[in-house]
Amino acid sequence: MDEFVKNHQKIVFETTANALEKNGFKAILVNSREEAASKILEIAKDCSTVGIAGTHTVRALDVLPKLEQAGKKMFDHWKLKPGTPEELECRKNQTQVDLFLVSANAVTMDGEIVNRDGCGNRINAMTFGPPKVVIVIGKNKITADLESAFSRIEEIAAPIRAMSLNRKTPCVKTGYCMDCDSPERICRITSIMHKRPMMTDITVIIIPEDLGY
Repeated sequence: MDEFVKNHQKIVFETTANALEKNGFKAILVNSREEAASKILEIAKDCSTVGIAGTHTVRALDVLPKLEQAGKKMFDHWKLKPGTPEELECRKNQTQVDLFLVSANAVTMDGEIVNRDGCGNRINAMTFGPPKVVIVIGKNKITADLESAFSRIEEIAAPIRAMSLNRKTPCVKTGYCMDCDSPERICRITSIMHKRPMMTDITVIIIPEDLGY
């Protein structure tokens, strides 16, 4: 990697981490997916139950099998048929686990965490319920400010997620948000964590590669 690119990334990562710390979050900069997985296993050491959001980012770390091998009871609704009572119950249980693993749609260099959900279970569990939350983000999730965070969601994250869910929404065809009225719309709830929620220990792990949507 070009040294100037490395220097720029270093500035972005350190600025973001410092801003997160200032806002009450814990921020950890790692060099690889493997290091991120090790940090999660360390944080999960004293946890019996672990919830996993609908996240490609965390799954890319290959940490879930290791947590299972360590004897953790996992609540992963992706393993259940969508729309079933079992899947709904799993989503609810994720708000009561010892540790919740998740990513974010965007994290600003001002230290704010931005998400847009369809059901709201991810936002619920991130902000209140589990005593520990780990948010894993790749460098592609970091934005300069809230305005660019919303742009990222509307131009990248939401359209790609809608495609992955095979939704019949305008953004699937246009490639960007149309603020639609489609019954299959996935953008229904927006959350901004300006500061760490009072009763939740939140750690943000930043990985220097593109991960997830």
